[in-house]
Amino acid sequence: MDESQPTASMSVSGGRMTIGGSPHRYLQDVTRRFRLEAAAPRLVGGYVSRDGQLGDARRIEADARIVAGRLCRAGREGADDALGLTLRPFAAAGESSRLLLMLGYRDDDGEAVPFAEAFLPPAVFDDLKAEMLSGRAGGLALEATTSLWIREEDHGLPAAQPVDWYLGPAEDGSGTVPARGFVESIEWRPAAVAEHRASVSAPAPAAMPDPLDPDEPDEETAADQLRRINWSLKQLLLLLAFLLIIVAVK
Repeated sequence: MDESQPTASMSVSGGRMTIGGSPHRYLQDVTRRFRLEAAAPRLVGGYVSRDGQLGDARRIEADARIVAGRLCRAGREGADDALGLTLRPFAAAGESSRLLLMLGYRDDDGEAVPFAEAFLPPAVFDDLKAEMLSGRAGGLALEATTSLWIREEDHGLPAAQPVDWYLGPAEDGSGTVPARGFVESIEWRPAAVAEHRASVSAPAPAAMPDPLDPDEPDEETAADQLRRINWSLKQLLLLLAFLLIIVAVK
């Protein structure tokens, strides 16, 4: 992706994000799950030295595709339907049962490369590792509730209908703000089953709704407001969890 594209101004009001120069408004739909599927996960072992202390660098890496959607950066051109997925073991105090996810773009020799990084309780990570070594985990899939944005006109679409997921721009205009979320489920299966599932689950192209459709409702329902409040509370928990991760790696 071209990093030379200028980042437009951004504002958030009433749970809606607007981007300067764009006719779209964006919201966070907490009822819609962000889904990834990956084949041929790879085990990576090792250690890393941080500030003179030895740290665990074990991880599982895979090339993943976004199910029924693409990852975009609001205010910029381009979209990605695949990304690099990394799974790491991490036990945060008070959050040991949570599976956390971070999504974004990282710079790779001047190129913006999409990534997803999941932090799993050690017991879950070790179970997946054992299944991989025994050949029973040739593919994996996960679903997550995230802070990614979708276009307002896509709100309420059936879960099987593709949507574009958006990262918001940083306040200073330099790049985008990573999205965070909770992994609601993760599962794995033998390679042959995973390949068959991927071949039959690819969605057929679907017409996107007209953003200028006069029948599109503008009023936010009480249920929408309640979901937004609940998601705000979840975001506070996410912030605390990722602060603990930052403290731990330092």
